[in-house]
Amino acid sequence: MAQSAPHALAETTVVDTDVHITVEEDALAPYLDEPHRSSITDSPHPVFPSSSWDQRMGGKIDDHFSTFTGPEDVREFQTEFDIDYPIINTFEPLGKFSQPDFAVSLMRAYNDLLLDVFLDDYDFLGLAAVATQRPEAAADEIERMAAEDQIVGVYLGTSGEYPPLGDPSNDPIYRAAEDNDLPVVFHGNGDEFVFDFPHHNKGFNNYFEVQTLGHPWQQMATMSSLIGEGVPAKFPDLDFVFLEAGIGWVPYMMHRMNKIYRMRRSEVPLLEQSPEEYLREQFYVGSQPLGEPTDPEEMRRMIETLGADMLMFATDYPHWDFDHLEELDKYLRHYFSDAERQKILHDTPVEAFGLDV
Repeated sequence: MAQSAPHALAETTVVDTDVHITVEEDALAPYLDEPHRSSITDSPHPVFPSSSWDQRMGGKIDDHFSTFTGPEDVREFQTEFDIDYPIINTFEPLGKFSQPDFAVSLMRAYNDLLLDVFLDDYDFLGLAAVATQRPEAAADEIERMAAEDQIVGVYLGTSGEYPPLGDPSNDPIYRAAEDNDLPVVFHGNGDEFVFDFPHHNKGFNNYFEVQTLGHPWQQMATMSSLIGEGVPAKFPDLDFVFLEAGIGWVPYMMHRMNKIYRMRRSEVPLLEQSPEEYLREQFYVGSQPLGEPTDPEEMRRMIETLGADMLMFATDYPHWDFDHLEELDKYLRHYFSDAERQKILHDTPVEAFGLDV
């Protein structure tokens, strides 16, 4: 992970809104309640279902490279790449588990491990995992985790969730998050395409197609559900963050939902203003994975459409498809003011997550 020269981010206080850890089953087992602990320790089979896709590209992708299993990994990344405040997230998407009690046990175990291993002796920030299968239990877990100063948000996977996350059954989750001044962070997972889009999953011939669509489809479905069910109107003091689907889908969704809203306003009686207004007031978007237009002017226009008040810096490190730390910054330095760059790298995530930094 060594660098030959100081990184361009060294001069700026940086919040990375999307840093991943990997929790191995044997590390998680001690934090699980019985009988779920024994179901992991006594079983020769992985408890987490496979995506069914070969993602290794003939061995070109090393799984060990894309894994942070301990706090020392996060510290090395933080030090080498001048990331002042890494926000740790990503556990197995709990929505894919058909056993609600197991999902709730995993939720509590993940959060206990996060506190015990990654936060208690380190100054990292973290997101509390939530399982929506039992919304009231999830709300209780949010209350428990909100007492921890280093917990700065609620983590919801957008993969495998049923019903969609805007459904009123999830209101206890959003109410608990709002009451505790914690933003809700939505994160997709390409591996779980098999749960969300099973017919497409079986119809595609290669993972290129799945990885292209997996995250943005999940995020678009979630955003449509949230707006269509009036969640931001019901919880006006709650903020929403979308990670790891890039940024190009967001202007499309804003403008398309505006169009549909004007045609079918009677179907969304809770909305008192346009979808775009809700998005600009309560929604934030992480930058990774930034698209790669042939003409860089197109990226400039896309960033301008979102604006520095909505866009936040994210790397997705250490996953193999992470964004290089200069991926976004090269556009910010070339096209935008120092104040706009400061907002995206620091001020906007500080506001979104309510950070005292």
